[in-house]
Parts: sequence; C-alpha cells; structure tokens
Amino acid sequence: MSSSPDPLPPLLATWRVEPASDPGFRRAVRERLQAGSASATWAAFARRRAALVGGALAVALVGGALGGHGSARARVDEDRARLASAYVAGLDARLMTPVR
Repeated sequence: MSSSPDPLPPLLATWRVEPASDPGFRRAVRERLQAGSASATWAAFARRRAALVGGALAVALVGGALGGHGSARARVDEDRARLASAYVAGLDARLMTPVR
C-alpha cells in the first residue's frame, strides 16, 4: 500500500472557476432562438429531409395505387356477375328449341 497521501483532493478543494460574465449573452440566445424558429417552414423541413419526405410520398403513392387497384377489381367482379346474371335471366328457352 502507498503511504503517501493523494494530492488530488486538496488541490480540487482549492480550485475555483470564475467565468467572465457576458452582458450580451441573453440577447444573443434570444436572437438565435428567433432565427431558428423563423426558418421552421414546411419547405425548409422538406429540403433538409428530402429522403424522408420522398420515402413518405412513395409509400403513400404505392398504398393508394394498391388500394385503387383492389377497389377496381372488386367493381369489375361485381359488374361481371351482374351482367352474367342478366344474360342468363334473359335467355328464353322457347326461342332456343328448333322449330319443326
């Protein structure tokens, strides 16, 4: 074991930090905050995050296309069933028999 005392604790006890005061600090902080909030428009956000906005737009476009395709297929199937039903209902068996 070391018998010599550690010099760090007494040195830290005597150490004091006295920062110089800046009279324009608050004003500078307010100006930076106002400048930051002024540029927070949608266009600025989209320019800074073009990949994110482009990805979201692509996902929305693909989702809309898939939803529209499914809706169109359902409508075509309904129309096909209705037309087939109307055709079968319109057949007259008397007209299909050969006349002698």
